[in-house]
Amino acid sequence: MTPGFFTRSYHVPHPRLDVRWIAAIHLALLRAFELLRADGFDLAGADEDGITFRLEDMFENRLMRDNSGDLNLSFIRSVTRESATANHDESSIGRKPDLVFRLRRELCQTHNRVQDCLFSECKPVGRKHPLNEHYCAVGKKTSGIERFVCGAYASAMEQALMIAYVRDGFQITHQLADTLAITKIRNGLGQPTALSCVIEANSKDCQGLYLTTHQRLFSWADGKSASPVDLYHSWHNC
Repeated sequence: MTPGFFTRSYHVPHPRLDVRWIAAIHLALLRAFELLRADGFDLAGADEDGITFRLEDMFENRLMRDNSGDLNLSFIRSVTRESATANHDESSIGRKPDLVFRLRRELCQTHNRVQDCLFSECKPVGRKHPLNEHYCAVGKKTSGIERFVCGAYASAMEQALMIAYVRDGFQITHQLADTLAITKIRNGLGQPTALSCVIEANSKDCQGLYLTTHQRLFSWADGKSASPVDLYHSWHNC
């Protein structure tokens, strides 16, 4: 269809986010989990949907309303859970990222505001949820990282977030690093770079913030190969 009144081509990629914003969201997640524990919420017994539901509520009704602390989240317009979005070529318009942080910032009219978000995928990690079957799965409906690599989520952005609900003592620097080094997974997840630490752990219940960069396996509407995506990994003990 020729671009016109009802269809148009948007410019990609969107301007990169200040890493301070991603760090603020990571620290807000740390605070959200602290509040959930203080409220007596059973993180160990909750499933993925139950924890994600609580995080959405915590951001919208507590963290983003609290102006008394030193955590500035004013750059976030809203946080939504499983809101439908389109993939890179709009062949699927029912994709549902686990958490979407919608941004409050100025954009040119040539950018698609609907896609201007920090898209996040949440996954339980542990013996019942092996990394190569969920968080780092290749070719599976339940895949996590792969959705960013193939353009299902965050196709217009160059940064995204993986949030892990960790059990059984799994570690970013051990289990995640080892899994991403497996040849099949490396090939399927865009040849990820080695993990690099962005924020060191400052709590026994949070493993810090880490970064991997992945080549993406799709092209934008103008035919150009999509640029790599930086994935930030925020792991929280549950």
